[in-house]
Amino acid sequence: MSVELTHPVSNAVRKALPLLGVTKASKILVGASGGLDSMVLLYILHQSGYTVSAAHINFNLREDESVNDALFVRNWCLDQDIPFIELSKDTRSYAEANNLNTQTAARNIRYEWWEYLVHTHQFDFVATAHHLDDTIETVFMNLFRGTGMKGLRGIPPARDFYIRPMLDCSRSAIESFAKSFDIPFRTDASNLTDHYQRNKLRHHLIPMLEEFYPGLHTSMRHTLHRINLEWEAWDYAYSEWEVSSIQKYADGFIIQYISAHLPFCLRWLEEKGFPWMLSYDFLSSTKADSNHVLQYEQYKLSRTENGFYLEETRPELQFVLPKPGKYTFGNFAFTIDQVSPDAFMPDQDPWTEYVSGEALQWPLTIRNIRPGDDFQPLGMQGRTKKLQDLMVDRKLELFEKERVLLLTSGDSIVWVIGIRLDERARVTADSNLVYRLTYSALSNG
Repeated sequence: MSVELTHPVSNAVRKALPLLGVTKASKILVGASGGLDSMVLLYILHQSGYTVSAAHINFNLREDESVNDALFVRNWCLDQDIPFIELSKDTRSYAEANNLNTQTAARNIRYEWWEYLVHTHQFDFVATAHHLDDTIETVFMNLFRGTGMKGLRGIPPARDFYIRPMLDCSRSAIESFAKSFDIPFRTDASNLTDHYQRNKLRHHLIPMLEEFYPGLHTSMRHTLHRINLEWEAWDYAYSEWEVSSIQKYADGFIIQYISAHLPFCLRWLEEKGFPWMLSYDFLSSTKADSNHVLQYEQYKLSRTENGFYLEETRPELQFVLPKPGKYTFGNFAFTIDQVSPDAFMPDQDPWTEYVSGEALQWPLTIRNIRPGDDFQPLGMQGRTKKLQDLMVDRKLELFEKERVLLLTSGDSIVWVIGIRLDERARVTADSNLVYRLTYSALSNG
């Protein structure tokens, strides 16, 4: 019997497909588990004249039931003249090898295989049978997890080459369709238990809400449509903010910030891996009563005059120079060459200095600033100054201070590299041994 006339499910699918970019020339791979939803979707697409193939995965989690599911889908596709592709995978072994739970392992297997098929068989789309009840369940799961507006959008109708043409269809409507057109399907017994959180929502919370609000599906369909429209506007504003407020600098990011942009900044940090609440507490506190650095896993977020700076945690540097020569570390090179005393002349390049060899005690060391470091800046007639005060005088941000390196000889600082030479290391008329020091970048760092 043709599906092209009256049923709401087939009408909804045919209406959704052009909006998803599907044409009659498109090649569509349908994820076909053998369950109600996927069998209905496969049937509608095939009967509506689209070029479809069925992809079934035997996850080998339910012994004979898994084998019988595969045989069922294969035989039905053969009767319908639908190309059938099958993968058999030991999901438990995959999960163990990748340190995953069974559900996550099955999901990874599914999407890895579908992506492989898209590229090797030139499919235009992968269609999955997610429906309105699935997205309502997803909204409540995300609500309880605290995912914010993005999670309250539910399941998106499209992502890359994945499409979900039945998102406007309720489970009860799909059941009605299957009954009307004698669509066979198999039931996974695990879906009838409360073992998984989604099943608990499906079996208990959603029926209770339907009892209190008989129009639940209609109102949720409207709410989801509205949230997604509002999200698109918010997401556009976020993208504009990201372009104007995030600047790549060295191996991190400068974040220009005002309090009105707090939601944008929180989202950006969350996408970098920071827990939302941790970032919120740090960003929303004032400088007067807050820490200047937030560290989480491999990242460090520090305050600046106009916002924040994000970078990966930098290990403490201590690089030993046993003798004159050229040395490289990270993205930088340091050269120390002996030159004739007559060759000495003050250099305007802050990354080149000349020092008296008599002031050096080998080996030398290049290291980071440490609390309590001080030296005698050139031109201050031997007066001692703390490096922290020098950094303040130069108005360096915290992340810039942490990038400053020192050349030391024994316990003495010879050169605050790129900033100031120590008075005791300067070349004088009595210097018989002179070294030229050069610090340079090998690449952007």
